[in-house]
Amino acid sequence: MTAMLGNTSLDWQYFDAHTSLMCPGLHCDNAELPRHFGRKLSPPEIAVCSSHAAILSDFVESNQADYILVLEDDVIFDTDFPLDRFCAFCASNGLEYVRLFGKHYAKAVHLGFFYERSIVRFTTSPAGTQAYLMSRMAARRFLESYRSIRATIDLAMDSFWITRLPIYSIFPYPVIERFSPTSIPMPADTVEVRGLDRLVWQGARVINKARKIRTNARLRKSDESLRQRHWQFRQIGRTDLENCRDR
Repeated sequence: MTAMLGNTSLDWQYFDAHTSLMCPGLHCDNAELPRHFGRKLSPPEIAVCSSHAAILSDFVESNQADYILVLEDDVIFDTDFPLDRFCAFCASNGLEYVRLFGKHYAKAVHLGFFYERSIVRFTTSPAGTQAYLMSRMAARRFLESYRSIRATIDLAMDSFWITRLPIYSIFPYPVIERFSPTSIPMPADTVEVRGLDRLVWQGARVINKARKIRTNARLRKSDESLRQRHWQFRQIGRTDLENCRDR
């Protein structure tokens, strides 16, 4: 990470990942998790929830930047990508939460272009927290919705019907994930949810699915409004690249 970012103009720093639930104000009742998520979370899964919540909390409370870029340590970032220009683009167009990577294919609607790359809104989660941009407002809004751990952190962030933060993204991504073993394994002894817990969990899934569909329907108006801004396809020129490298 140092070799990758050390020669850039980015004001970056390492964050010592939590090894347990250490973020002040964040709670987790693992006994209740099966009713909300269908299974318990492993200690590393809970720790990563704590880490991301702490990063965003510190950003809201102590940082004056408009956006924060969060990169996990197993990624490769295209340092020629014009991040400052992209943040300005996001700010001027109200894109508050922008994924720069996703683990899986997920359905999305196309909104326009940033140079040669597509700007999209995911209608469901592509999973993972390897790389994302979040504005101060978005970080504050997410933290207000995330007092208690009821899902893995990526699914919590992507629950746009709860957070009121649409999942925007740019494709192709400016980040790739290294081929490396996971440090956040799922529990090895996952137990099938039964009885009342299963009924509560299934009921919660139905409710969330309905809210997700309803919110996606409401966001169509916003999608069309963004399309009307005519973010045109534009090839990257030599001067664009030179300007990025000069920063």
